[in-house]
Order: sequence, then structure tokens, then C-alpha cells
Amino acid sequence: MKKKNPYKAHFLNFKKILYDIFKWSGWPLFFWFRIKKIYATPKAKKKIRRGGALVISNHILFSDPMVLHSTFWYRRLHFVVMKELFDNKFRAFFFHQSGCIPVDREKPSLKTLREIVQRLEGGNMIAIFPEGHISRGTNPMSQFKSGAVLMAYQANVPIIPVYREIRENAWKRQRIVMGEPIYLKEKFGENMGMDKIEEATKYLFEKELELKEIYQRGK
Repeated sequence: MKKKNPYKAHFLNFKKILYDIFKWSGWPLFFWFRIKKIYATPKAKKKIRRGGALVISNHILFSDPMVLHSTFWYRRLHFVVMKELFDNKFRAFFFHQSGCIPVDREKPSLKTLREIVQRLEGGNMIAIFPEGHISRGTNPMSQFKSGAVLMAYQANVPIIPVYREIRENAWKRQRIVMGEPIYLKEKFGENMGMDKIEEATKYLFEKELELKEIYQRGK
């Protein structure tokens, strides 16, 4: 008998009531950012309303999670975050109830990877910043780490690439460039060794650079 997934997503979930309260109490941010979505291709317009999906994005500010929440307002969006954010009881409670998943950036554990894969297989949407840190100001986007590829491949879910930059002033809408969903097994085959994982990681980075070019052309 197949073991029941403890992270199965449900539209009505009383265990997520605090998460939903946190999420919807932040509705003013939706109007603050006034997200303007720019789609890289016609296929990018398709919303994944159900099922697991992994969102990847460049990381420029601490407000990035709030921007992504406003972008994917129609889904519960869980974030993979550094474990240092759970260093006291209050923050640990808040981030846990917000659906965040702590990870050790220096020594990521297989247990954490399995949990994330289970969440994705259970139909949850998870966001991760593959750079692993914030790239501020004029710093170029850092090369991606392979964690996103491993998670999406093992869970067999699409990857949704997103790119944004700091808006020029608060009166302008926050622009977001959305790429079309990437299905790793369709692109790289059913069996992915380390060479394929590395190739897929580079592919995601290149896709993110393409989104950056689209953003820059729209300035």
C-alpha cells in the first residue's frame, strides 16, 4: 500500500488557517506592488492553479517573497529559506506557520530534500531562490545551485521561472517577467545523472537571463 503523503494540499485546510490569515492580512501589498506580468511566451500565460510546481526567481531584496506572494496570490506559496531565520522561538513560529521550509545552505540534508519533494508531490507550490543569497545593486546574478533541479526532477513537477528588478519608484507598478513552465523530464529525459543535473541547472540560469533581457527591453 502506498504511504499517505502528510503534505497533501487541500483547498480547505484548517491546519493552514494561520498561514491563510498571514497571507490575506497582507492584501495591501497587492495594491502596493500592483504587479504587472510580462509573459516571455504565450505558453507562459497558463496559470498552474492545481498540482505541485516549483517557482524560481532571482533574489535582489528581502521583499522578494512578498512580491512573489502578490504574483501567485491564487495559490499558497511556500518558501525554502535559510535556517538562520528560525533562530528564536517567535521567528521560528512565524516562519513555520507561514509555510517556510528551513534549509542549511552549507550542508543541505537529505531529510529536508525529501520533505520538499513530498510537499511538491502533494500538490503544493514552493518557491526557491537558486542563487542562495541576495544579489544587490549592480552585482550580476549569481550562478544557480542545483537544488531546484533535484527537487523538481524527483517530484516530477514543472519549474516556473520568474524575474524582476527594483522598480524606479513606488508610484510605478512592479513588473514581473514570467517564463513558461519547464518540465525537466520532457527536456532532459527520464534518467538524469550528475552531468544532466548540471546541464539542467545551467539551462535554468540561461532561461533566467532570457527573462532579464525581456525585462530590460521593456524599460
